[in-house]
Amino acid sequence: MSNQDIIESLKQIGFSDSASKIYLLLLQKSNCTASEISKITGISRSKTYEHLSRLVNAGMCTEILGSVKKYALSNPTIAFKDMQRKLKLNYEKDKTIISDLSKIFLPLYNAPNENTHPLDYIQVIREKKSIIKKFETLEKMAEKEILSLVKAPLAMDLTEPHNLTEYNSLKKGVTIKTIYNTEDMNIPLLVKSIETFEREGEQVRVVDKFPIPFKLYIFDERIVMFSLEDKIVSNSNLTALIIEHLDLAKGLKEVFNIYWNNSIIWEEFKRKINV
Repeated sequence: MSNQDIIESLKQIGFSDSASKIYLLLLQKSNCTASEISKITGISRSKTYEHLSRLVNAGMCTEILGSVKKYALSNPTIAFKDMQRKLKLNYEKDKTIISDLSKIFLPLYNAPNENTHPLDYIQVIREKKSIIKKFETLEKMAEKEILSLVKAPLAMDLTEPHNLTEYNSLKKGVTIKTIYNTEDMNIPLLVKSIETFEREGEQVRVVDKFPIPFKLYIFDERIVMFSLEDKIVSNSNLTALIIEHLDLAKGLKEVFNIYWNNSIIWEEFKRKINV
């Protein structure tokens, strides 16, 4: 399939001409800055940022947040499957095109690229809003399972409305398992949030035998997200580390299972403390 054929196919399923060119470039270049994308495609920088923002929000690409922000494609199989799910049943032709494109793009996405740095699968995020946005993006992309070890301090603002992304994940059948520390159960808003999502289908346990050392999230045995507290800065700044590595994810899932097997279910915990 030629570059022009790819662009035309993307336009058939709702991509603009500019968004199609940006997607194609990221497919070929692994990752780029907005300035590089603007220069290569000839799209103005302001429009480039606008299209990239839409692609990120649609789950088609992700931000690599470092000293210079870069953009990289999300896994086409997952991204296009999510797009397929959102289409109405009478758009069978579009669904077929989307399915065909995801099969064509996956080998290109997985192919070795001379522009890929060995550490490109590691992202570091230090700004709170960006950490929350990245977590919600990964949560949205998850197809099967999200495993979480959670401890205070929390990045999420518990006074805000509950995480709609998690509701949607539970509704589409994603298994969500979360373990909390006993010592954090004195935070009323956290307990209220736990109660809400436990009723919606999240599996919750509480551990006190082996206190949780750090926050850990594992998405589909593929992507790991650590949220680490800065012990030097007094205002408890958080740094998130995101690593896409199958062996690491599988190994950390074993760690999660040790905590899971040594924790008590939410209802048992409430009986224990007489709630």
